[in-house]
Formats: sequence, structure tokens, C-alpha cells
Amino acid sequence: MRSTTRRSEQVITSQYVTPQGICDPEQAKAIAKKLFDLYDRDRNGIIDGQEVSPMLIDAYRGMSKAFNPTQADVDTFVQVLDVNRDGKITYQDVENYALRILAGIQPLPSYSIQLPPQRQYNRMVEERLEVARRLFKKFDVTQCGYLTRNEVPGLLRETYKQLNIEFEPTPQDVQAWMDMTDTDCDGKVALQDFEQSIIRSLQEQGISLY
Repeated sequence: MRSTTRRSEQVITSQYVTPQGICDPEQAKAIAKKLFDLYDRDRNGIIDGQEVSPMLIDAYRGMSKAFNPTQADVDTFVQVLDVNRDGKITYQDVENYALRILAGIQPLPSYSIQLPPQRQYNRMVEERLEVARRLFKKFDVTQCGYLTRNEVPGLLRETYKQLNIEFEPTPQDVQAWMDMTDTDCDGKVALQDFEQSIIRSLQEQGISLY
């Protein structure tokens, strides 16, 4: 009876429910802090879409699985963390997620998650993206989920070859492509970055996406 009372007091004081998990709340918070600091690369206090992709890739790599998240994967994960629907993943969102998954507790208040239907690109756009994904996988020789500067020349050659154009990229060409595609300026291009560059290119050509 005494133990039950003490547990009830803990729930009221900490404003959490279901206190059980693989670590205690303070440990979960410490892990959340490390994760947020690691992936908030531009230090703006928000984890945006460009920073979610490497988070997912690293999470699957930790399970010894290769995973190249699509935009739909990123959008879904953002919505899972962004339970207050403010359109941003803040430190509080990450902390709440860590508390729920690692400490087995649900921060109050809780929110129901209803994912909106994903809008699909039209067939032509999806075909272009599928080609881009195959090229990305081919030249991601280390299977790390990123393309580095050394892997870019091969990708550019093959891309132009698909258009029946012989092209030998110069260091300036590689730099220009990195500047355009590496939107978070971390020296690496994730699949999401590559897909978004394809989408931007199609939009600039006036091609309808949907």
C-alpha cells in the first residue's frame, strides 16, 4: 500500500503516466538532449525535414539495416513526433518521444495522431524519382545512405548517359551540384536531398507534379 501511494505521488508530481520502461525519465531526457543536439545541425532549435532524414537513416543503421527514407517517410515521422501539430519538431517533441519509448511514460496531455493521406506525385514524376533512387543506390558505394563528393562524378556521368550525352564533370561541376543539392551544407547528400533536387528541376521546367 505504501509503495502504491509513493508511485501515485510520483505521477502527480512529474505529470507523467505509466512509469515503466527500459530507463528512468532523467536518463530518457539526457538521451533526448544528445539526439536533438546531434541532429539540429543548423542550431535553430528545430529539427526540420532535411535533418529528419539522417536521423531515420542512423536509426535503421543502428539495427544493421540500410534505409533510404522517402519524403513520405520523413513526413510521417515528423507527424509522429510533432504531436502538438505546430509544424515543427522542437526539443520538447523529442523529449516527449524519448520518455514514451525509453521510459515507458506518456507526457500529459496526450494527443491522438491522425495521419493525413499522402498526396502522390503523377506517374511521370514517380518514374523520374525511381530512376534517381536507382542511381543513388548504385553510387552510394559504402551503403551509408549518403553520397559524398567523391561519389558525385560517377552519378553525374551516369545521369547524363541516361540522356545519351557524354559528360565528364569538372571539380567546378561537382561543387556546383553539391551547392545545389546539399541543402544543409554538411558535405553529404542524402537520398531525400537528391529527390528534392529532381523535384525542383521538374518544377523549374514547368512540369506538373500531380
